[in-house]
Amino acid sequence: AVVIALGAFALSLPIASESREWTNGVDSLFTAASAVCVTGLARFDTAEHWSFFGEATIAVLIQAGGLGVTMYAGALLLIFGNRFGLRGREFFGMELMDTGDRDILRLLRRVMIFAFGIESVTFLLLLPWFWLDEAGANAVWKSLFHSVSAFNNAGFDLQGGLRGFTEEVDDPYPIAVMGVAAFLGSMSFITVFNMSQRPRGWTLDTKLVVIGMMTLLFLGMGLFLVVEQGDGHILAGMNPIEQVVNSFFLSVNRTTGMSTVDLGLVQDSTTAALLLLMFIGGSSTSTAGGIKMGAFMVSLVVVLSALRGQHRASVFGRDIPQAIVLRAIAVTILGFFTLGLGVWLLELTDDLEFLPLMFEVMSGLANVGWSQSITPQISQTGTLIMTALMFVGRLGPLYVALSIPDKPRTRYRFPEAGVRIG
Repeated sequence: AVVIALGAFALSLPIASESREWTNGVDSLFTAASAVCVTGLARFDTAEHWSFFGEATIAVLIQAGGLGVTMYAGALLLIFGNRFGLRGREFFGMELMDTGDRDILRLLRRVMIFAFGIESVTFLLLLPWFWLDEAGANAVWKSLFHSVSAFNNAGFDLQGGLRGFTEEVDDPYPIAVMGVAAFLGSMSFITVFNMSQRPRGWTLDTKLVVIGMMTLLFLGMGLFLVVEQGDGHILAGMNPIEQVVNSFFLSVNRTTGMSTVDLGLVQDSTTAALLLLMFIGGSSTSTAGGIKMGAFMVSLVVVLSALRGQHRASVFGRDIPQAIVLRAIAVTILGFFTLGLGVWLLELTDDLEFLPLMFEVMSGLANVGWSQSITPQISQTGTLIMTALMFVGRLGPLYVALSIPDKPRTRYRFPEAGVRIG
């Protein structure tokens, strides 16, 4: 919240806008929250409204919010000699790695190297492409900004005209580079590090994340390749390679928010499917939003176990602890509740079509950044509601998960009583 407030103040200054005029406080707050929460929704075009100072401020906010302000704080705490207890290790997702304090410091260093390494490689790969059409300094800046935005799943771009990458729809190279960077950012550094071992040595968390992420990636690609074919559809007129690359980019960007097409032109069936894909999001301790892949996969395991007549959620020869089951169910149910509340509130404040409005709310809550071109039309009150949704979407799943302890705080149990189900 403090970082968002500081960012909003910086973005409201005259030096932050191209016109050298003060930017409305609500719009500055919305943009800062969108950057820190790595969402990417924008009230106005980033390249046209903001000066270099404003764009640089947004990039810094994205970098801080991508891995999380707390991750950088954790690195500083360890550098200055503080130690993590069990709860602190759990907060940073370290319970999945059997490490001591010294190893946590090493792991945090690996995280920083991983993050800046992917961004650096993405920058170097994008630079020659931007150099084809831009002057030297502009090419360097655009390559740097988009590498940060892509890896951190932020979705901001400097292409101008609120058009995203729609003019690059027939150029597979840049969208493939940014798509891979975004996918790596959404996978979680813990998952990527664990995948360096043989599959037999993968943790249950890694197995579920890899299966879930790859399944949703191919489901998303299949959705666009099957539903959006034919005259008048968004993939019409593309050759097979362009269709595959664009489908890959769009499927990956269910967590990032960049796009090569006008999402207002997709079929309603595609919009409905994307709502679910955005809701799930990426992996825990990644740069992506949503309820997180772990919560979704555990919820799915619970359902499958129940249908098999089991009273314990189990998969791959392992029982999932009851505390994790409760966290997954709580995050999922509260996610749906918050989505419904957000849609209801925005329906009260703004007279917009229902499906695009729901798409917008889901995009904000899941920290995606996709829009069917209604973000600039939302009222000031609606903008504040969307700002709150982005904030809740970024921190809510983590807060709910940490509110449920590994072991019950009470040592007694009440008598059991039945409740009718089904």
